[in-house]
Amino acid sequence: MITKAQVLQANIDLHTKLADVYKETEPHYRPENRARVENILVDLAKSAGNDSLLDIGCGMGFIIDIAKSHFRRIAGIDITQAMLEKVNCESNTCDIAVHVAEIEKMFFLDNTFDVVTAFAVIHHLHELRPAFAEVFRVLKPGGICYTDTDPNYYFWEAIRNLPEGENFSPIVQREYNAVLHKENELEEKFGIPPEMLNVAEILKHDRGGFKAEDLEILLRNIGFTQVNVFYEWYIGEGHVIHSTETKNCAEQIRSLLHEQLPLTKHLFKYLRIMAQK
Repeated sequence: MITKAQVLQANIDLHTKLADVYKETEPHYRPENRARVENILVDLAKSAGNDSLLDIGCGMGFIIDIAKSHFRRIAGIDITQAMLEKVNCESNTCDIAVHVAEIEKMFFLDNTFDVVTAFAVIHHLHELRPAFAEVFRVLKPGGICYTDTDPNYYFWEAIRNLPEGENFSPIVQREYNAVLHKENELEEKFGIPPEMLNVAEILKHDRGGFKAEDLEILLRNIGFTQVNVFYEWYIGEGHVIHSTETKNCAEQIRSLLHEQLPLTKHLFKYLRIMAQK
């Protein structure tokens, strides 16, 4: 059985190796996603309060860079020093501090933050409950936990069930490779052993991601009073956005697919969580 210590070390090793190339390998740095996330953070600053934000698993500061224009105080934690060294903590309007710390053992006082964020993080954890219990503890009453780009179990299941060797369309082939052969790509490009990625992303590779209904039950059992889990990024959405012929249709397609849920849940790659204390 893989232990928490092994998962932590695999994540440190993985992200230390990726620190110099992370922005080049992660699609969430693209302008369309940054704009989407900024809209969400603006809404959170209005609804939950803009005094304080904690970004867990902050990495190189993707959320921090966006949030510094909308919050007065930001803290970020991560277990990888090499990633924290890339965070830009400069701001004329916001106090920013980052720390090496485990999500499950945070040193912050109870009821400290208006908002806690985790972007592309929770599939790197050994277990969800201890981490979300800590998030609940440090949130102020009425505060909101926002997580994003969490792998959707039903999408991964659909990809895994595709027949091997099929002649897929370029879009499907890209997703097929990303789900089933990402570790081979990282080994070829950066010399990262496949087992390192698989252990670092254990809740994705070992358990196949997350079911929205399971996340809602877990968070309500921890004590969150309002929990909403949204399906994000349908297959091919990036292609639609970047094509001059279809870019104006992206939102309409997204709305149509959302209207057909739960029938269409396997078409969305990720989940987004909004949970209020």
